[in-house]
Amino acid sequence: MRTLRRIGLFIMQKWLIIPIIVAVIVGAALLVPSFSRYPAQADDGAAWDRSWEMLGTVLGVEPPSNGFTLLNNDTALAGNDTYYASWVTGEATDYTNAEGKPVDLYPAQIYLLLYGCADEAAAGEAMADWMAREEATYAVRERSEAAYNGRDYALLAYDCGSETNPYSRGVSAFSRLGKYVVIAEVTCTDAFGGDERQILSDFLNGCHYGSENLK
Repeated sequence: MRTLRRIGLFIMQKWLIIPIIVAVIVGAALLVPSFSRYPAQADDGAAWDRSWEMLGTVLGVEPPSNGFTLLNNDTALAGNDTYYASWVTGEATDYTNAEGKPVDLYPAQIYLLLYGCADEAAAGEAMADWMAREEATYAVRERSEAAYNGRDYALLAYDCGSETNPYSRGVSAFSRLGKYVVIAEVTCTDAFGGDERQILSDFLNGCHYGSENLK
């Protein structure tokens, strides 16, 4: 009987210890982001606002204007250090994509990609590759450069409508932040009356970068 009691006491002690250990681990995991996920200050001098939509640990986005709302934020798209978010405006309509799947089609969308590379040199090559792909895919009308919120971007404005793409026009911006490539894109349908270049400008002026988290 004493042996059974000892065994029972041991099991009870183990069941008490395990939840405590789990609670400590979970608590530590929840505390880590508050210290390491958010930079203390953005590169533009603004205090980092934790309400900004985060991509990775280096990019925060203010809620965009022009009626756009967040559609999704995928924390890991295609492997380590790749992040993607999108915003939409207007009422969605039913649309069947090239794969035959029904999807929601919005009058205009904003896409934002933070693409991590092995180092700065690889990021420079990746940015050139992304731009070349877009130039090969769309009918580019204009190539230019602009600065938004203190960061330089290369811009491509283009026509993109096709049998497999319901959006008729768009503009994309490309920049490099350390080992990351930043790509922002606004695409619109014919029915959308807004200025995609101004929408992109407003959006990028609300993007903040925390280079201290690149170290």
